[in-house]
Amino acid sequence: MDMALALVQTGAGAHELAELPIPDPALDSAILRVEANGVCGSDVKLYAGKDPAFAPGDNSRYPRVLGHEIVGTIDRAGNDFLASRGLKEGDRVAINPFLPCGRCVDCRHGDSHLCASSVFYPPNYGSIPLRLAPGLWGGYATHTYLHPNATLYPFPETTDPLDGTLWNPLAGGIQWAVLTPKLEIGQSIVVLGCGQRGLACIVAARKGGAGLIITTGLERDAHKRALALEFGADLAVNVEQEDIVDRVMELTGGRGVDIVVDTTPTVTSTIGDAVRMVRRGGTIVNVGMKPRQMDDFPIGVITTKSIAVIGNNGQNDTAHRRAAELIAKAEVPLSRMRTHVFGLDQFEVALDTLEGKFPNEPSINVVVTPTLTGA
Repeated sequence: MDMALALVQTGAGAHELAELPIPDPALDSAILRVEANGVCGSDVKLYAGKDPAFAPGDNSRYPRVLGHEIVGTIDRAGNDFLASRGLKEGDRVAINPFLPCGRCVDCRHGDSHLCASSVFYPPNYGSIPLRLAPGLWGGYATHTYLHPNATLYPFPETTDPLDGTLWNPLAGGIQWAVLTPKLEIGQSIVVLGCGQRGLACIVAARKGGAGLIITTGLERDAHKRALALEFGADLAVNVEQEDIVDRVMELTGGRGVDIVVDTTPTVTSTIGDAVRMVRRGGTIVNVGMKPRQMDDFPIGVITTKSIAVIGNNGQNDTAHRRAAELIAKAEVPLSRMRTHVFGLDQFEVALDTLEGKFPNEPSINVVVTPTLTGA
């Protein structure tokens, strides 16, 4: 039997490179030959053992293969799998991270990321343990199993697979900056944070017809703020030098902006800033994960200003498809976001790079390929 090389997480902060058998696909399944996997901030948390779906100390999640921003080519597949998707072996595709049931109300509406009826828990690639056959459920490997319920997004063969991994964060930008707030042509928007997700929101907002686009960053984010301007932001505010609320109110004549998207994790003060800078009747979309409890949540101001506050975790099928189409057209130089590419044996370095642990290595988009250093 053919074997796949996989980075297997064995516990919190622990992994090993191991060979796992590649199954022969059934008529309704397939095997993907992985070309690249984007490193997500959630990978950092999952590797540290901070899974929102598991209680601390619950080791039933291990061992597993991490990685959910997967791009590769269909290596072998059952005829039913190919026929139902209009694909053929050798086609380059990205995998929707979620494995839905395909039957519930959310799935029927295209919101598979909200599915609560999947046979898996958690129902997404990069989280399913090896004990659930065939075990190849993550992108940090040479091969990944394509379940009958997997949703795929095709790319032309001319698409660089490294660029293809940006399809997932770009889908987030389309969801958070366009679909969820129902962006209208000419509307103003502030994107708090100019990391990978914030930059994706800027690209999506500009493509979606936004008018004024403002983003924020820290002093150390100079490279990100500069790229935000390249991608269509009108202003990138250094919040360590300027007050973002004052700047926004100045630019909008005191009215405020139509939409605020908060991509910053952990920090809670940005919610207060968003409430103060959004117009009456405006919309705030929160993406960055905050503490479960927040003191002094400004519910009174939210109510008196008639603000819609929407939490958004994940992307629907429409967002994923639009992102794949945009990458396939290659109209936006998204590769400018990519700062680092590592092999499987440099996985921990990749995580540390994404976290910014190396001051002289500013990072935005980090990718891991199924290669070994020097191989």
